[in-house]
Amino acid sequence: MTEKTRSQNAKRNIVYGYIAQTGVFILSFIGRKIFLSYLSADYLGINGLYTNILTVLSLAELGLDSAFLYSLYKPVAEHDNELINSLLVFFKKIYFTLAGILFVIGVAVIPFLRFLIKSDIPQTDLIFYYVVYLINMVLTYFVAHKIALFAAFQEQRIQRIFMLLTNFVLQIVQIIVLIVFKDYHFYVLASTVTTILYNIALSIAAEKIHPEVFRAGKDSVFDKQEIYGRIRATFMYKVGAVLINSTDNILISVLVGITAVGLYSNYYSIIIAFTNLIAIINASLITGIGNLAVKESKEQQKGLFDMMLLVYHLIAALGLTGFSLLFNDLITVWLGPVYLLDNATVFIIALNFYITYAIAPVWIFREANGLFDDVKYILLIRAGLNIVFSVVLGLFFGVFGILLATTISLVLTNLWYEPKVLAKKLYCDLTKNYWRKQLRFFILTAISYLICFFILPFIGIGIFPLILKALTVCSVTTFVFFITNRKTPEYEKFRNYFAKK
Repeated sequence: MTEKTRSQNAKRNIVYGYIAQTGVFILSFIGRKIFLSYLSADYLGINGLYTNILTVLSLAELGLDSAFLYSLYKPVAEHDNELINSLLVFFKKIYFTLAGILFVIGVAVIPFLRFLIKSDIPQTDLIFYYVVYLINMVLTYFVAHKIALFAAFQEQRIQRIFMLLTNFVLQIVQIIVLIVFKDYHFYVLASTVTTILYNIALSIAAEKIHPEVFRAGKDSVFDKQEIYGRIRATFMYKVGAVLINSTDNILISVLVGITAVGLYSNYYSIIIAFTNLIAIINASLITGIGNLAVKESKEQQKGLFDMMLLVYHLIAALGLTGFSLLFNDLITVWLGPVYLLDNATVFIIALNFYITYAIAPVWIFREANGLFDDVKYILLIRAGLNIVFSVVLGLFFGVFGILLATTISLVLTNLWYEPKVLAKKLYCDLTKNYWRKQLRFFILTAISYLICFFILPFIGIGIFPLILKALTVCSVTTFVFFITNRKTPEYEKFRNYFAKK
């Protein structure tokens, strides 16, 4: 696969992904407004809490996606359809087995739900909602191997199209259910129906688009132990990731209350919407970098890494400035002032987004190059620190303290450790240049933030003022980064990368 083909696939995946995600975001934005018109914030809290609980329960799956995808890079690049098919059959058996195991574990958690939820909602209803969420999560495992196939061929856009269609149907059905029945039972059941439809459609599409793979033999020999080793290393790392990203709502529910989970979930839903947009870029680039790692030189990877460092820090700067200064305006216009969090909590939400994406190119390149073993413990250490700090700070400062713990644990671990690993394994001159660039981008972020901080208060509150504020943040931040980087190799690489036909 040539660099031109890689960039073409990446751009197509990004465009189709953005269209799909934007459509889903608009519908969910409307749906949440209608949701709160008919149901209380407690139900939003239930949604966020159960999603987190089931994400934690799916720990066994974590490590499979990255490890399997990395195993497919070489046979896809070499058009070895028999090996691809053999790997898919192997992946399918593992995913199906895990689906059964996770369902049993999920059912075993039911007696403990009453200790995690502070709410007046009847216990029988809480159990029913949880079981539906559990079934929905388990169903996703039945097409996971085919999603990996699309990713290996850099065809994530196909999955995004089906996601858009099924989510469009889901949002419409859920809005109708809320208006007609005002009942959360039917609301959650709708998600299971659309998941089944999504699985069927995606499965048929995979076999029609790649018949050469599914008609090929299944007897190719491959090193299963190598894959198992990669899974074990990735599993350790991503267990930590789940414990960090999916325990906040659980801790907020236990330490503060389910209503606080509902309030935070409004902010988090916006973060997730933007995270999903960025994930489209991540997924496209990881596959392209994986193919690049198989066929091209480390020097070419280094040039792409420097370019991504600029782009992702710009994204991080936009997130920090935009979320911290506009979030409460958005919530006020969207849902009303009764659903606001305090400014300090909002800033911590934005700061966590900023740090995460400022260093994103490091883990993207580390994962694309299969460097799993070197970082298998770091996120477990971070997760342990995060839980300890969350409990202590949460008891004193509530939601703010729990989210601040995420910041502290990130700074103490991944922020400095993963660049060191990548430098050692791939680019011996990375560390010094990396921190020099990051410091420069941080200063540009601070300048952009301060300019917007002093300008935005002169603009009022409302739909059109909010749009004007958002345009101001985007214009100021982009201009500051552009004017100071327009003559750098990173910007030149960016322009050339996306100018290719």
